Amino acid sequence: MPLTKKLAALLSKKFNTNITILEDVDSNTFSILDNDNGTILVISNRDQFYFKDQHRNLWLSFLESFHVDGKQYDPKMGDSYTLNNGVQYNFTTKESILEMASNYFEKHID
Repeated sequence: MPLTKKLAALLSKKFNTNITILEDVDSNTFSILDNDNGTILVISNRDQFYFKDQHRNLWLSFLESFHVDGKQYDPKMGDSYTLNNGVQYNFTTKESILEMASNYFEKHID
């Protein structure tokens, strides 16, 4: 299923009360949040995707430089960085992120 259709299908579901869908039309940002454990999918401009699980591990589709622990990182697709606190940043495709998020949030459909 194409990415846009899969996203539309996920956003149109009726979820349990612990799941909140947020939309900011002005900034073209959509979020699906599990209020119980902080798991979240954020889609910005339908181009930048990120998914954070209940353990605060992140999967990102955008490849921007970032500074952590005094070092600069220039990620490439497929890279992964683990912070000193154990949180992991993973850089992957939008399709992979949407698949992970769909698998998670579909368990919470009412």
